[in-house]
Amino acid sequence: MSLANKITIARAGLVPLIIAALLVRQRELALALFLLASLGDVLDGIAARVRHEVSPLGKVLDPAVDKALYASLIASFAVLENIQISVLILYFIPQVGLGVGALVLHLRARRVQGARISGKAAAALTFIAMVFIFLELPYWGAVLYAAIGAGYVAALDYLCAAVSSTAGTSS
Repeated sequence: MSLANKITIARAGLVPLIIAALLVRQRELALALFLLASLGDVLDGIAARVRHEVSPLGKVLDPAVDKALYASLIASFAVLENIQISVLILYFIPQVGLGVGALVLHLRARRVQGARISGKAAAALTFIAMVFIFLELPYWGAVLYAAIGAGYVAALDYLCAAVSSTAGTSS
């Protein structure tokens, strides 16, 4: 197994620890673990590229861990009443769409969509929104809505890419 995938799996192991810390009101510990997981996200990407270990597994595993992390955080913030349930639902709609779209692309075209700039931008905005929420910074709601909006843009971008790549594969 590649170093990048090992880092990604280690990040996945941090998700339940982050959520547990957050739910028992250890916000500083949850934030520290979140920042560690986010650093790991950067490091796994660097490792994959520098070591020429970009793999289909990594293309699936890395965004899956990102989605698990952010979805769990947003759900936890909703449980803790930091955000409204409606915001949670708005966040989940494009995320579910991306997951279903990735599955359809794999089943129809036997390929895994690599990262796109729209997805990277949405992930970066979501990271920033999570930090704003953790630190209870002013305008955290606006940053979160911007991240959610970027998620919708990314979902549409990935959908367009998937449709154009599978146009010749349907029979």
